[in-house]
Amino acid sequence: MFPQSLIIKKADLLTVSEDSTIEEVFELFESTKGQHVRTIPILDKTGHLFRGNIYRQHVYEYVAEQGDLTKRATAIMRNSTKFIKTTANFYELFFAIRDLPYIAVVDDGHHFVGVLTHGTLMNVLAKSWSLAKGGVAIAVKEKGGRGDLQKMAKVITKYTNIESVLSLQMETNEPLSVLFTLPLTADSPVLRKIITQLEKKRYFVVAQEDLSQFM
Repeated sequence: MFPQSLIIKKADLLTVSEDSTIEEVFELFESTKGQHVRTIPILDKTGHLFRGNIYRQHVYEYVAEQGDLTKRATAIMRNSTKFIKTTANFYELFFAIRDLPYIAVVDDGHHFVGVLTHGTLMNVLAKSWSLAKGGVAIAVKEKGGRGDLQKMAKVITKYTNIESVLSLQMETNEPLSVLFTLPLTADSPVLRKIITQLEKKRYFVVAQEDLSQFM
């Protein structure tokens, strides 16, 4: 389950009712409260159930095309099936939010709890890479054999700690590249020694990134 502290609560969000007209939503986007808002959740008449989202872009396009502004906002609503439950795991969250500015979060009764933004998820992923502790990241190509990760880690931990590990597969059927975040500088002699020892065992370092530029 993802941390509930990541959720922006309903009380802290702009929302509109399914009874709201497109004109009312347009005026909200034009107001001081809504001028920097890209998307607004639409809730049912009770203010509890999530119906969908209405986007600034779609409202402005509709107004520009001189559509009927007395129509309900639900006429141009999107993402009515795009939500996750508070009990969702991290992978459900990741794949649900990847094309959205935020994902709505509902409880087991489909009551709207709040939203989790794409930016928040990216911050969580950045923290998982331990940028605060790591100084360099190296991508090491696996050989495709059992125990590759353990063998690579054994070489590295002879010389330094491993702050984080992430495996990537850039091409289908290609061996994984394992991204290690290490508490070393990019020009460290210890790093050079690690790379030499890895490549002696035919684990090739295919990329190296100085993380100080991201701090």
